[in-house]
Amino acid sequence: MSDAVVEIDNVTKTYDTIVAVDSVSLRVPQGQTLGLIGPNGAGKTTLLRLIASLAKSDCGDIRVDGESVSRHPRSVRKKLGFMPAEFGSPRNLSIGEYLEYFGCMYGIPRSERPLRIKDVCELTDLSGREEVMVKGLSTGNRQRLLLAKTLLHDPQVLVLDEPASGLDPRARTELRTIVRELAAMGKTIIISSHILSDIEEISDRVGILEAGQLVLDGDLTELRSQYGATKRVVKLRVPTDKIEQAMQVVTNLEGVSSCERRDHSLVISCDEEDCNFILEAILKHGIRVLQFAEDEPDLEEIFMRSTAGKVT
Repeated sequence: MSDAVVEIDNVTKTYDTIVAVDSVSLRVPQGQTLGLIGPNGAGKTTLLRLIASLAKSDCGDIRVDGESVSRHPRSVRKKLGFMPAEFGSPRNLSIGEYLEYFGCMYGIPRSERPLRIKDVCELTDLSGREEVMVKGLSTGNRQRLLLAKTLLHDPQVLVLDEPASGLDPRARTELRTIVRELAAMGKTIIISSHILSDIEEISDRVGILEAGQLVLDGDLTELRSQYGATKRVVKLRVPTDKIEQAMQVVTNLEGVSSCERRDHSLVISCDEEDCNFILEAILKHGIRVLQFAEDEPDLEEIFMRSTAGKVT
């Protein structure tokens, strides 16, 4: 039996003549976080809605914890929490009333709802605000409330569509902390975002969609290795007033194939297996070294190298 909690097999979804999701297959193992990225129009939201049983695929199958989304949607919804990208417009409800309403919709017994609401409010930092009206919430608190609603029935799988959209840097940091806490609790998480640094920080795996197709899917550590340079690449950071001198020293070294300035650092491509001779030369010239480390491709670089800029 597969250890994947979410299994997607050859799923396709079209709208009129537009192929929004095109023969996508992927697996999300138990307790892992999959970051789903891609340009606008790539099919991310459509795929998440298919997983959440909010849309029906034209062909293929999606299983959550072994159950088919198309054949057993009610059962799947008990195990899955979906957080949409956009916040709805509830009537004049307080935070507590909003969560009480969804607790009822989820079928949580009346006697259990107060404790459930208390727990999700604590996790999302909404404790003590239960009487605050929803319509007056800031963007950050609206996202917290959406996440609290998503967690009410304690789902095994979380599907989060652009949860950091519109958040300021502090709120994004808080959201990342919450997602990491949920992952530590054993939740299986699928999260989409345009903010690649966030995805890189919280994800175990990454899937890249382009024009409805899954162009890349894999463990983030393995992808960094796969998309790394064929030569050894190191990043050297020195005081700003010494960077030109350091670049001249490095460029003249035998075994260095290239050296380029990137912001306040030098990125050096080395033909040798051991690049410590570069560090030795810099220190001999009396230049203070602030950083000397192997340079790995970040998610933005992997994304740019694996996509062509197509949309559906």
